[in-house]
Amino acid sequence: MANKGRSDQGLFGTVHHYDERGNKTGRSEPKLFGGYTNYDNRGNKIGHSDPKLFGGYTHYDNHGRKTGSSDPGFFGSYHHKDAKGNHTGSSGPGMFGSYHHSDNQGCYVATCVYGSYDCPPVWVLRRFRDYSLAKTYLGRAFIKLYYAVSPTLVKWFGDTKWFKSLWGKILDKMVSNLRKRGVEDTPYDDKY
Repeated sequence: MANKGRSDQGLFGTVHHYDERGNKTGRSEPKLFGGYTNYDNRGNKIGHSDPKLFGGYTHYDNHGRKTGSSDPGFFGSYHHKDAKGNHTGSSGPGMFGSYHHSDNQGCYVATCVYGSYDCPPVWVLRRFRDYSLAKTYLGRAFIKLYYAVSPTLVKWFGDTKWFKSLWGKILDKMVSNLRKRGVEDTPYDDKY
């Protein structure tokens, strides 16, 4: 998983954007009737984002051309697409109103351990999340906590051997048990 930065909530609804090294790349100011006006790090207007009817945003450049969209995902996350509808990444909620951006759609620890969001072990875990955990209150609470904490854990420790080894053992056992229970390891599109 590649870290693509973060966005932090500021005063009066302003959202400040940072790259993966912590350098400020811009900000988004709330518009009067919803959505945001987007600025680069020098304060130049670069576009706007309008709310969609059923949640999420459609993004436009400074000339009014559609540049992409952000659709609501699981527990406060967003899935991002370019103007042609191709997946470009996702944002998951962090602590204190922040969002962590990546080039995948979630499963941060598993993606870090297995090296891909689209591989058999991660497909098993995503199915388990969508068809088992998401059906119970405690499961949904766990998912929300996981998406709040795991991006930061992966950012801090994801490149270390001990982190991948520790979680690799845990996830391998979990995936093996889920496969025995009949959870498929075939290609999977997230339910949410």
